[in-house]
Amino acid sequence: MDARITKPEFHSATPSAAFAMDEARSVALAAIRARDEAIGQWIRKAIVKAYRAVVEYPQRRRVKDELSLMTDRELSDIGLSRGDISRVFEGDFEAQASRAANAPAGSRSAA
Repeated sequence: MDARITKPEFHSATPSAAFAMDEARSVALAAIRARDEAIGQWIRKAIVKAYRAVVEYPQRRRVKDELSLMTDRELSDIGLSRGDISRVFEGDFEAQASRAANAPAGSRSAA
């Protein structure tokens, strides 16, 4: 048996190898595009979040100052305590307050 490859055998194998290389190249380029798109989306979200934080800061500060000026009785009327003022601006505070307000009367803690 001869282990050498003849020219016709080589040329018949070459196009399929070139096709495999082109396919691998296209898969790599698609992966690069997907990665670049994900990075772009992350950057856009970070910029939007930073912009909103800067724009909303004066309003948040004003609300915090107004809440701080209220008496304990006034805060109690709107369902807050003095310790809740700093937590009002946390993302999950509204959901926690809603769950606490909808809890059965016997399961609420005394404030």
